[in-house]
Amino acid sequence: MTELIRFKAALSSDPELRLKYLKTLDGLMTDGEITPEMASVAAKKLGFSISADEFKNENAGRELLGNELEYVNGGYSESIEFAPDGRLVGSLCGLYITWTDYWICNEKGLCPMGGFHEIESGRSGRVCRKCRLGLDERGVIECYDKDGKAINYCSN
Repeated sequence: MTELIRFKAALSSDPELRLKYLKTLDGLMTDGEITPEMASVAAKKLGFSISADEFKNENAGRELLGNELEYVNGGYSESIEFAPDGRLVGSLCGLYITWTDYWICNEKGLCPMGGFHEIESGRSGRVCRKCRLGLDERGVIECYDKDGKAINYCSN
């Protein structure tokens, strides 16, 4: 098993580690894009030695094996998930890390609550009145699925 696959498995099974990784990426971003170099630096800060080239080539030119899909998606899937704009969802480097990331960053400004984001500006930046997502962030907390339904991780 490669270090990249171990890293994906660790992120999939440990929500706290995933949150640290996403917060580290947020701190490294300057223009809203995640580069392979940023992903490598963030992984190294968490104790994983993965080169930028490994992140760059993680999905290039090959299909993922069944066990790799489990690590990427957090559960077995028959296919890789793509957002409506054709970008990959669940990639550790680039594009959309989570579906919430898609709702925040999609070019059309679509809101998970339907229609388009209704933006209000405040102390914490631009926020949608309907879904309450911070539009200047990248979905550090996974709170919406691909259908725009709120996800509640708390079990009472």
